[in-house]
Amino acid sequence: MQFNILGPLEVVSHDRVVPLGGIKQRAMLGMLLLKANRIVPSSKLLDSLWTGGVPPTARKMLQNAASALRGILACDDGSADPAVLLTHTPGYLLHVEPNAIDLNLFMFTIERGRAYAAQADWESARRALRGALDIWRGPVLADLTETCSAWSEATAVQNTHLVAFEELFEAELACGRHREVLAELELVAGRELSHERLVGQLMLAMYRCGRQLDALAVYHRARVTLIETHGLEPSHELQELQRLILNQDVCLDWHGGVIPALGDSGTKGVPWPTAAPQDGPRGPRPHRPVGADDPVAPLAEGKLTTMMAVVSEVAGEPGEDAAESTSALGSVAALVDREVGRHGGVVISRVASMSWIVFDAVGHAPDHAVNAALAIRDALQEARSVRAAAGSGAPEPVVKFAVVSTDAILGYHLDDGTLRGLDTAVVGRCLQLASVAPARHVWVSEETKRATEHRVRYERVGDDAWDAVELLPEPHRPNQVKMVIGGPGKIQKLRGLLAVMGGQYASLVERISHRGGDIPENAVVEVTVSVLLPGDDVHGWRLRRKAREPGRTADLP
Repeated sequence: MQFNILGPLEVVSHDRVVPLGGIKQRAMLGMLLLKANRIVPSSKLLDSLWTGGVPPTARKMLQNAASALRGILACDDGSADPAVLLTHTPGYLLHVEPNAIDLNLFMFTIERGRAYAAQADWESARRALRGALDIWRGPVLADLTETCSAWSEATAVQNTHLVAFEELFEAELACGRHREVLAELELVAGRELSHERLVGQLMLAMYRCGRQLDALAVYHRARVTLIETHGLEPSHELQELQRLILNQDVCLDWHGGVIPALGDSGTKGVPWPTAAPQDGPRGPRPHRPVGADDPVAPLAEGKLTTMMAVVSEVAGEPGEDAAESTSALGSVAALVDREVGRHGGVVISRVASMSWIVFDAVGHAPDHAVNAALAIRDALQEARSVRAAAGSGAPEPVVKFAVVSTDAILGYHLDDGTLRGLDTAVVGRCLQLASVAPARHVWVSEETKRATEHRVRYERVGDDAWDAVELLPEPHRPNQVKMVIGGPGKIQKLRGLLAVMGGQYASLVERISHRGGDIPENAVVEVTVSVLLPGDDVHGWRLRRKAREPGRTADLP
């Protein structure tokens, strides 16, 4: 017989699944298999099978379940050492061949993979670990979840499954297979953001695939999870990995599978994630000229660029309708896309609830970025008021913003124009502001504040951090300004200015004089100037002139 517990409980005999009876009988067999070839006290079995309180008849029911299991095991007539359920004070013992239980096969294969990894034979380790994980068919005793969810033995096996994934991903990364394993890593690590080793491996894989912003967004999500769930900051190793990604350190590139411990202070520890040797190349990636055949082309230096990070969350109690929460976050993403596009920005990355936006193709990018953030904030506040008035119980999206400006050099792929590289200091500063900004607030850097303070009211919230409160009212702009020019010296300057303008303006001062000759020294010219900004209607305006002599007023085109 073959006993399978890595998934739904299953007993197979001669390629046929054996019926196991009722829930208590199956649960008893599951516990005995988890502690195979060891004595399990009756009190342990009773507490495991009746988590809500042991009834008076429980011991008799346990004896009946044991008798039925013995009848099932007796059907195994093809094994040299068949499984036997023995009564052994103070409980029961299931005697079974170790290789007949899939859990033991899994552990044996895992140990073989670890032995290969210890010898730096990463390809063999990868294959062995993958084979071990292929034994699993689902969560431990998946069909007994309600009964065994509180069993420490089942939890320990499930944790071993997660550790096996960590060791597999380490071997995959050491083999340079970051692209092949990335989708699987995102799936596993996305469910386990408290497991920092998995988070670090996902960050490294994303970085090696050119997704630096996504790697930093994963760090942000993991940090929020650790703080909110456990009250802890990320470990030194994970913080160090974030710093290396921000600096685009060459040690994060694949170097043939050598795995050191992270930390530039000699800190030793679990060697994750796969990176370069401790004594290998360190420091930021050196700059190299970009040629015609290079896949990355930088923008011109000195161009003012602004980056905005938008973090979205759903307020409410855990366990609320996941579909409604997803819909709420989707509505926020649609609003962000609309306002960002309206203000000339581009969403370059979105991981879960975090969006990264760059404003670099518009004039005065800081103004556009802050305006977009305030527009999104105000639109969400208005929607919140509508929901409150209607008494809606739908999940409430909560959003916060960070805006940072700099003279950054951005790189783009020549083939499709997608963003390749960013100023890492800007990314780090933006991520830092987004991490500490309160909900429904727009925090900006000192550079952004200086560039936009003529249009936005700010409040200081810390060193190099400002809270954008609201847009300032548009200053009064007069439609027309009158200038009085008198005396030959100033009139000569006016004549020179109009001459430079050319065309019909060259003789305009001469036409002001009714004599047609020189303007007398005591003449005064009053000029009315219409104040126009880009986009104003410029059709139909006329320049007025008046010579200070009775009856001499005229309009000129």
